[in-house]
Amino acid sequence: MEEARFLAEWHLQRVARWLTLFGYPTEVVPKLTKGDIYRCASGRCKILTTSRRWEKTFKNLKVDYLILPNTEDWITQLCMVLRHFNLKPRLELNYCPHCLGKLKPVSPEKVRDKVPYYSYKCGKNFTICPDCGRVYWEGGHKRLMDKTLLRIRERCKDLFGEL
Repeated sequence: MEEARFLAEWHLQRVARWLTLFGYPTEVVPKLTKGDIYRCASGRCKILTTSRRWEKTFKNLKVDYLILPNTEDWITQLCMVLRHFNLKPRLELNYCPHCLGKLKPVSPEKVRDKVPYYSYKCGKNFTICPDCGRVYWEGGHKRLMDKTLLRIRERCKDLFGEL
């Protein structure tokens, strides 16, 4: 199965961040341009927007897209994206949220000098982005992510039933 890639407008950046955490790399652009739309043609990526301005162009170029209501909060918008594209809300944590590089597992010893001492000692499941060099690990922030994920799942269930 081909992986879903997205391109989102800047004001959808929280939706984009969570899609990336779910394993669906999502690039954020300041303002959608015709060049961005051409990049997504032929199924190369799906576009998330709140504007109908480019809808005719999307259709002409056969671009997968979703126009989200600007009046909804980010969790509701995210649920709409998940439902529309039949995606699952689960933390994959396999893409760098900053540059969208594919994360690679790494031993704690290899990143010892790149992370705080406490994180080195207590963290687990270290990964590194080969593109930008950022290091990630499972630590205390994972609890907060799990709590937010639970809120997302509950909202999606309230809105649409099971995803």
